Amino acid sequence: MNLFATSTGQQFADTIIKESFPWLLRAIDEATRKVYRSLWDSVLMPFLSLYWSRILVVLILLLLFAYLKAMTTKRWGLFGSLLYSYLYFGVLFLIGCIFGPETFANNYFKIFLAILYVVCFALTGKILRDTGAKRY
Repeated sequence: MNLFATSTGQQFADTIIKESFPWLLRAIDEATRKVYRSLWDSVLMPFLSLYWSRILVVLILLLLFAYLKAMTTKRWGLFGSLLYSYLYFGVLFLIGCIFGPETFANNYFKIFLAILYVVCFALTGKILRDTGAKRY
């Protein structure tokens, strides 16, 4: 005997689907926000707070090495790539510090990421042109 063969059973099934689907989407969204917050608080920030000076020194040395390599070999790819990554992820880090990591779980944030990609790409190109890179 099929439980959902009757019209009442079909209405019951439709009601469950209509009510449980939005609940499921909200639950996934909330879980994503909690995971972002948990990773931010338990992994990223403790690591950065312990090793911030070493990390900063390594990042500066990498950028300096890439710049010196670009000046000597006239190949600007490494420097441009590092510069773009510093700009892009630096802005994301600042957004996470100011607005909280839950911001990254917002669906509209993807629009901001697309705009940020273009802005960082254009800014990197401008910096490379200003530093004397003919082709990058």
